[in-house]
Amino acid sequence: MRSLLLRGASVALCLAASAYAAAAQDADTIKIGVVAAESGAFVSAGHTLPAGVGLAVKEINEAGGVKVGDKTYKIELLKRDDRTDISTAIAATQELVRDDKVVAIFGSESHDFTLAMAKITQPAKVIHFAGNSTLAKVLNPESVAKGGEDHYLFQSEPQEFQRSGSTARGVLSLLTPLVGHPLKKSVVIVGNDATGQFLTSYYVKALKAEGQEVPEVISYPPDTTDFSPFLTRAKSLNPDVVHFWYNGDSTLTALPQALELGVAPSYFLFGVDPGIWKERGLTTDVPVAMSCVPICWGESSNANAKTYFTNYFAAGAPKGVTSSVSLLYYDYVHFLADAWEKAGTLDPDATVAALESLHHKGVVSDDLSFNASHQVTHATEVCAAAPGGAISCAMQQPPAEEPK
Repeated sequence: MRSLLLRGASVALCLAASAYAAAAQDADTIKIGVVAAESGAFVSAGHTLPAGVGLAVKEINEAGGVKVGDKTYKIELLKRDDRTDISTAIAATQELVRDDKVVAIFGSESHDFTLAMAKITQPAKVIHFAGNSTLAKVLNPESVAKGGEDHYLFQSEPQEFQRSGSTARGVLSLLTPLVGHPLKKSVVIVGNDATGQFLTSYYVKALKAEGQEVPEVISYPPDTTDFSPFLTRAKSLNPDVVHFWYNGDSTLTALPQALELGVAPSYFLFGVDPGIWKERGLTTDVPVAMSCVPICWGESSNANAKTYFTNYFAAGAPKGVTSSVSLLYYDYVHFLADAWEKAGTLDPDATVAALESLHHKGVVSDDLSFNASHQVTHATEVCAAAPGGAISCAMQQPPAEEPK
């Protein structure tokens, strides 16, 4: 009976989908939604989603709107705070799809949240963008094909082997000349949660592909504030580099303790922007690499990024550790508008076909496109602070193939 009820609900949502598009075309606006953690434990990344999407909507509307066929529309953005709670995210998505009749949804930044939301957006034929690289667990050519369960779902961040590969290569290439000798041994310290475990499995492979010996991955409870036992263990392994992986907020707590203990001759801080480094006046007597997802706001080698972040912060977005995450969503609002214009309709299947064939010029890349699994590919920026404070940055291209 339960499965029959679920199928019935899905059919109802599918039948409603065409009505949603028709309703939108009859009106003067196109409604899109954002579901993100604007409060709760994941707020530092969550608040970047509505800020990035909101800036893109503002730019499109101020430029006159989106021309779809013979009609020009303004975009209306509806924001929902999931409060870092999956039940709230599900309820918010149901409201946006069923009551507000949005034609596209952006979010969230949490893997499980996105999967739960996709159970609502996909049967309803709502275009869904999420930046989680963990979506590789469900996206493949069969699942996103027409009639597949994730046909309307798009991953707006590169595959994890690509991001880990470009990050590892960039970290080692920037740190090596600053340390002054070849780097051979890396120790990874990571928060022990599902996301940390998933990301670390790829990052360790990437380090080994760059010739690194990785004797141990040291995991700590996510709420850790005293890192001394984990850092003491890392120091005993005599590493050339300690990689603080995944959680930028925890990293900024752990680094001063590592420096005091003299754990390694160099460090890497994933998810810490050079802008935070400079605003907090941080300095060290050893080189420290940093990387952003995908482009740093405080220092960047990407010419397009400066204008974007000037406009982003001028619109009121806070300067946070993960402000650059907003680019995993900003570009894709413009990309979606291009798809509607190319399709000449808001019909979800025609929109997906346009998204699959378009090449979009965005901030993170001059040539954004989706592969056969609805995933993008682009470079990642890595920076390094030399002893004394000078910071240099470089965009690192991803590897072509996943390391074995």
